[in-house]
Amino acid sequence: MSDNEYITVEDDEGNEKVFQVDAMFDMEDHSYAMITSGDETLVMRVEGKEGKQSLVSATEDEIENLMDAYNLAIDATIEEEDGDDGGHPIH
Repeated sequence: MSDNEYITVEDDEGNEKVFQVDAMFDMEDHSYAMITSGDETLVMRVEGKEGKQSLVSATEDEIENLMDAYNLAIDATIEEEDGDDGGHPIH
């Protein structure tokens, strides 16, 4: 994904809004996109095949699972940067 990728999302009432794609995630055989527009952040599930895709709202459970996985990945990255592998020193 290139920097500053944008998409236009149409809501149920036909209103269009431009969002920036901040991140893409794959989890449990689904792809997800985190998109933002101003102060609004949405997590959407990608449906369909390449070339004919659409975004649908992720469920609360999906969002919770994604955030848990994201937080674990961030914690692991911080530990790597700090040199803490989570193990105990060998004496």
